Amino acid sequence: MSDDEADPELLELLRNSLGIKPKTNEITSETKVLRDAEYIYDNAIDVAIDRAGAVNAAELIWQEMQRRSYSRTAWSEHELHPKAEDEATLDFIFTMDLLNFSFWSELGEDKRWSIEYREKRWTGYWSLVAALQRALDEGFPITSPSFWLPTEEEKPDATDIEAIPNDSQDPKEQTVDASSTETAASEVEQPPNPLKSDDVKEVDSPVEGALTIHKDSGTGEQPHTSVEEATLMLHLTEDSMRHIFRGKGEEDMPLLHQRLDVLREAGQVLHDTFNGSVANLVRSADKSAGKLTNLLAHHFACFRDESTFDRKKVRFLKRPQIFVADLWAAFDGQSYGEFHDIDHLTMFADYRVPQQLHSLGCLSYSPKLDYVIRTKQMIESGSSWECQLRGCSIWVVELIRRQIVAAHPEAEVNAVLIDFFLYDLAKEREKEGAEAIPHHRTRSIWY
Repeated sequence: MSDDEADPELLELLRNSLGIKPKTNEITSETKVLRDAEYIYDNAIDVAIDRAGAVNAAELIWQEMQRRSYSRTAWSEHELHPKAEDEATLDFIFTMDLLNFSFWSELGEDKRWSIEYREKRWTGYWSLVAALQRALDEGFPITSPSFWLPTEEEKPDATDIEAIPNDSQDPKEQTVDASSTETAASEVEQPPNPLKSDDVKEVDSPVEGALTIHKDSGTGEQPHTSVEEATLMLHLTEDSMRHIFRGKGEEDMPLLHQRLDVLREAGQVLHDTFNGSVANLVRSADKSAGKLTNLLAHHFACFRDESTFDRKKVRFLKRPQIFVADLWAAFDGQSYGEFHDIDHLTMFADYRVPQQLHSLGCLSYSPKLDYVIRTKQMIESGSSWECQLRGCSIWVVELIRRQIVAAHPEAEVNAVLIDFFLYDLAKEREKEGAEAIPHHRTRSIWY
């Protein structure tokens, strides 16, 4: 929070003293992500911020952004991102950010899950975008919410619904943590969560009587008949999901069954609450980036990126915020991307940007955490270590933003642009083999 911004808690006390109280379950524009990040930083013991390093990084980032003429238009300039400023692009971005999590692999570049599209091989986040574009080329309505709607048989039992576990990792992957965490009660009454990991069938095991979609032959195309193709296009099933995200390499797309679950939940929420329309969801935010972020976290369990740190509920909201930011960039701040408070968003706490912040000398770790990260051991989602990594990353990017603005008053820079730039820089260094430290290993649906 900057010095000239009012403290949300003081404002709330003032409103209460004057008898001005928000309506029950009213969705506001205050996400509390930055406030919670500062709290985590103030109480962190295994992750520290180097203030001098942050000052140096701020100047380096600003100068490099100037050299590259880096702006929000960089988003649309990538060959895989949609270019049209229409509702189809809105639906594409929503689908993309529903599934924008956990692409890392321990396998080498030639063995990890990847997508061949337009005569190129794509990995990581770009493999998701390539798979979506390929599916649309093939006639699959993968970005249409009605395609995701679960049948009555696919819906989880309404009497046996529980929250998405914070830890959505492969059970084979071992995790380590410095302390245990608790489950926090939500401050606002949340709608029931239709996702339950136990109710999701493993897509690795073919359903009896279902179509069998064979492993990618290496050409990037799957052998299938017109009848099979037509069947797969009717409704999003385990088989159509596997077909759409078929890839090269020796592994499937990470967390494939969780991604199917996420799409089904989103389709149901849009159908029940927003008349099946992503555009209606965006319009209901009244051009507020913060309100749209909170609407996503309130209505969609798969966007409710929260944890408990030091017995306090903290919010990160990575994917809700990046959806808003992607709209802002894709629509160049107009139409569906017009938000009067876009500068209130924070960086998007994932595993790539913290890695880059450490390499720039902004973050340092305790010896034990440093060892765990360097030896690529799993860190549990929602754990104290993970909260510190994410929270301190958010806070140091805010410090970097403030330093850039202080040193260059003419700068039109926000946390979104800094995050976009740091992510691109991290991917460049990964490609060059210039990574100073591995990214931390956490497997979850949150990032």
